[in-house]
Amino acid sequence: MRADTRYTVDYQVSYEHSLASAPNDFIVHVPSQLIVDVPATIPRALLPEFLADLIRQRSPQIGRIRNLRML
Repeated sequence: MRADTRYTVDYQVSYEHSLASAPNDFIVHVPSQLIVDVPATIPRALLPEFLADLIRQRSPQIGRIRNLRML
């Protein structure tokens, strides 16, 4: 029997980010953002990196992300 891969999880996160044009200048603090439809199969140890990559894919103007916290 094959495991069902349709299960997803939503995460509420907080982080700071820079713009791609100035990656060392952290100018924005995002106090709360909902990230939906994250596959439930992502290992907990890899989750912060996966979420940061997902944020950057959805917003290409973002440069670097720091202080990512799951709320």
